[in-house]
Amino acid sequence: MIVKVNKEEVRIFKGATAKHAILRYILKKKMEVSSLDEMKVFDSQGHKIGDDAPLKEGQSITFKI
Repeated sequence: MIVKVNKEEVRIFKGATAKHAILRYILKKKMEVSSLDEMKVFDSQGHKIGDDAPLKEGQSITFKI
C-alpha cells in the first residue's frame, strides 16, 4: 500500500505502522537513523499520533526528530 510521509509517497506492507513508514522514508532518503525514540508523528490534520499507529492506504503523516 502507499502512504505519504512528509509529502513523499512511500510503499509499505498492509498492517504497517507509522514507524514502519518512517523507516522506509528514512531509507529512501538515505538519512541516518538517529533518535527515532524521540520523534513526534502527526496525522494530516496535525494531531499527534503514536509511532505504533496503524496506517491505511493513502494516509498522510509527518514526523519531526
